[in-house]
Amino acid sequence: MRNMKKFAAGAAAMLMALSVTACGDSSSSGNSGSDTSSAETTTTVEKKLDESQQQVIDDIANDSKPEDRKLENTNIKWFSFWDINPTSSEDKEIGVDLALFKSKYNGTIEYISTTWEKKFDDLAAAIMADDAPDFCGADDMDMFPKGAIKEMIEPIDDYVDFNSDLWKDIKSASDQFMYKGKHYVGISRVDPAYIWIYNKTVLEELGIEDPAEMYADGNWNWETMSEMCKNFVDPENDKYALDAWYYENALTESTGVPLVGMKDGEIVNNIEDPKIAKVQEMMFELQKNNVVYPKHENGWNVRGGKDKWGTGLASGLTLFYPIGFWAIEDAPSVTAPFGDISKGEVMFVPVPCDKDSDAQYIPSRVHGFCICKKAKNPEGVAAWLDCTRYAEADPKAKEITINQLKNDYGWTDEMIEMRDKIYAMAAEHPVFEFAAGVNSDVSSITDEIIKKTMHPSDPASWTETVQANKKALDTLIQRAQEQVADKKS
Repeated sequence: MRNMKKFAAGAAAMLMALSVTACGDSSSSGNSGSDTSSAETTTTVEKKLDESQQQVIDDIANDSKPEDRKLENTNIKWFSFWDINPTSSEDKEIGVDLALFKSKYNGTIEYISTTWEKKFDDLAAAIMADDAPDFCGADDMDMFPKGAIKEMIEPIDDYVDFNSDLWKDIKSASDQFMYKGKHYVGISRVDPAYIWIYNKTVLEELGIEDPAEMYADGNWNWETMSEMCKNFVDPENDKYALDAWYYENALTESTGVPLVGMKDGEIVNNIEDPKIAKVQEMMFELQKNNVVYPKHENGWNVRGGKDKWGTGLASGLTLFYPIGFWAIEDAPSVTAPFGDISKGEVMFVPVPCDKDSDAQYIPSRVHGFCICKKAKNPEGVAAWLDCTRYAEADPKAKEITINQLKNDYGWTDEMIEMRDKIYAMAAEHPVFEFAAGVNSDVSSITDEIIKKTMHPSDPASWTETVQANKKALDTLIQRAQEQVADKKS
């Protein structure tokens, strides 16, 4: 659960970074560990685009279309453990989607706070009390299908036309999130879940080949990455090749096969897939070479302490930091541990794949939202969903995002180009892990399975891991599938 909490807190921050990510509070700590009441609301600091950027937003907003909505209520209530409004730091910018929602509809988003641990309990309680919030996030991949099965979220087909010009390009992804013939997630885009971040300046000083150049030459894969990690590690001098909470999931999904997948409406257990076996055996070899930062010796925290992402890269103590784009699509005050982005120190590449892979598979998730059961303003949420799609589909809106990355956060052209490549590959070859969306039991056991070969204090071979867990995972998936069947009948 601890790892899952870390993952979700970070993934939530992905939403609020700029317009291509959602505009909100990308502080990875969010409210994930707080005791904040679910009834608490916050007052946000007004943040605006510059004059030329705002003019672009106003032009888009004023371009009237037949499907434009007429809202009686322009306020929508957002339920999460992090604030979707840009309140995390003085130098955090408002995103295009929120700016468009404000301009087009005079829209506002009211934050209803929960915690990571209590979010489903708090949502159920609010629904039962007829005090439901309007919408919640789908990016953590834990809301579907269980949110639909447990009747915590509503179908959105009455509010969103997936065959319209605005939504048709994302319909195929949206169709993977259907239950009983209805869509339950409004998806604005497919997101790469992880990237492999490194400090380019440090690698140059150490005489280590630049992974971006290796990728361009077709030489960035499990084998070359593993060799770099083994050559770098030096525990006596506190040097470890990998840190963060995500490298096990990232490498496993880079096979193109999720541990728990969905096929023709059925939940599938892929624990015996040979591709997963191959990567897990490689991961076990990495752990035997002590390449990962010893969290178990440091209070089960990453280097630098709780939620201190990137610590070790700029100082040369960490080689690679596998994490989401959200970690560096943020204000300079937040990204400093990775290095000085504006000076070209920070760079990233896709998660490495098998050198014999038929494609560059990208571990992915969706950026999207769900309408809560008994929501008072579902039409307002639908207007917000439209704005998130405009932020992705309109070239002028997307250009604002790129300019924010470059002008406000210091991104280089090289970073922008690599980012575009990874997003394009995610759209072409995404890999979705559905375990978190089935139920907490399936999510918990899959998290343990995926991470066991690289567990810093108690690793086990993949053969041992499969033998110890296959039957239990089969049973849990069978029970979950039977529950879905019962609800359909």
